[in-house]
Amino acid sequence: MKLRIRPLGDNHDRAAFTCGHAAIDDFLKKIARQRQQRKIAATLTAVDADGDPRRIVGYYTMLPHQFRGNELPDPYPKGSRIGNVHTVPGALLAQLGVSLDFQGNGIGKKLMSHALTRITSLAEEWGCAAVVTDPIDDRARAFYAGFDFEPLGDGAPRMILDLKTIATALARIAGNAGYICSPPITVIRPSR
Repeated sequence: MKLRIRPLGDNHDRAAFTCGHAAIDDFLKKIARQRQQRKIAATLTAVDADGDPRRIVGYYTMLPHQFRGNELPDPYPKGSRIGNVHTVPGALLAQLGVSLDFQGNGIGKKLMSHALTRITSLAEEWGCAAVVTDPIDDRARAFYAGFDFEPLGDGAPRMILDLKTIATALARIAGNAGYICSPPITVIRPSR
């Protein structure tokens, strides 16, 4: 299936989406659009490129993140001191869901590939040392581990993926992207 991935819009049928996790469904139905309009987070939706453009096959939400203090293990904090606070820029992959009707078809991998590619591109503009996520359950944790995410500390539910490792994860799924970015991802640099 060829996917068309673009920002969540008013034309998308959020009410019909269900992935089997109420929290992920409710986020898309009740919160995602508001956060996007307020520029707090970006939600990108996937639809079947040859099907109903309103039907959401899957989605993900990401936003900038800032690691502070001892949240990150070495070597991340080195050289990142601002005043008395250590800060390191990152990205948070806040949500990722695939409709029950389309699970098991590699849609999650395509969404992850798109998200990691986008984060890598944006990292050149605003800096990003790592991506973190908070898996909703053990199945999600195993999914993220398949992309080299690791627990952020012993027994921590949060998982992290170093930006340098993203290239390895993307290379493993290269050629299997299967999505169309519409509109294309472009970075507009201010004129100097």
